[in-house]
Amino acid sequence: MVNPPPDPTLSLYALMAHYLRFLRLKHKMTQAQVGEVIGCTKGQVSKYEAGTRQLDERECAALDAAWDAGGLFVILLRYAKMGVDPNWQEKLRNYQRNATTLRLFYNNVIPMPFQSEGYARGLLEAGHTARRVGDVEVEVKNRMKHQTEMLAGEPMVWLLLDEVALRPMGGAAVMEEQRDLLLELGTHHNVSIRVLPESAAPHIGIDGSFTCFEFGNGRAAAFAGTSLDVGRVIEDQDEAADVAIRFERIAARSWSEDQSREWIAGMRT
Repeated sequence: MVNPPPDPTLSLYALMAHYLRFLRLKHKMTQAQVGEVIGCTKGQVSKYEAGTRQLDERECAALDAAWDAGGLFVILLRYAKMGVDPNWQEKLRNYQRNATTLRLFYNNVIPMPFQSEGYARGLLEAGHTARRVGDVEVEVKNRMKHQTEMLAGEPMVWLLLDEVALRPMGGAAVMEEQRDLLLELGTHHNVSIRVLPESAAPHIGIDGSFTCFEFGNGRAAAFAGTSLDVGRVIEDQDEAADVAIRFERIAARSWSEDQSREWIAGMRT
C-alpha cells in the first residue's frame, strides 16, 4: 500500500514529499526504481513520499540529475532546513526510544532520561509559565514514562554535562534526589556520565545542546534543541556525522567518569 503524500501547503518538507511522488508518477516510475536512482529501498522511498522521513542532499542531487529538475530538490531542502518540520516531535520521541546508542551533550540543564521527577516538574512548571506546557502533572507523568521507554532496551548512553547544567534548580531536596539519580544511573553498564568543567570554556558546546542517535541499521540522526524540545531533528547523514564529531571534541575536554562521579557526589544541592 502506497502512503499518500502530506498536504504540500504545510511545510517545505511536505512540498518535497508531494513533488517526489508527483514527478515519480509523471516519469512512470515505481518506488523501487526511484530507490535505485537514489540508493535506497522501496520502503524508504515510501517514507519520503509520506513525509515521515526526509531526503538528504545527496539523494536530492541524484533526483535533480535523473529528472533534469534544475536543482529543485536541493534548493527546497536547503530552505526546508531553515524552517519547521511538522513531524519533528514525533521523530524525536521515536529516535529517543529506538536508538541503540545515544550521545547527549547538554550545556544548561540535565536532559532526559536522567531527570528526577522533582527536577522534571520544575522545568515543566517553567514551561507552563512560558505557555509552552499545558497540564504540568500530565506532562510530568508522560515524561517519566518516556524516560523509562528510552532506557528499556538498554541502549548505550553517553552523557556529557557542562558543569553549569548541574547548578541548583529548585530546593535542596529536589537537587539531592537529582544527584542520587545521576549517581545511580552512572553505575549501569550501559551508561557513561562525564562532566565538562567550567574551566574548559570557551568550547564548541557553548552555542547549544544536542543529541546524536545511532541505530541498528547503520543510520544516524541528531537533534539540536532545548529542554522543552524546541529544536531541529537532523537526518542528513553527513550533517549527523558532523554533530557526532562535535560531541567527541567536547568529550576530549571533559573529566573522566571517576572524576565526574566524585564531582557529582559533592555537587551543591
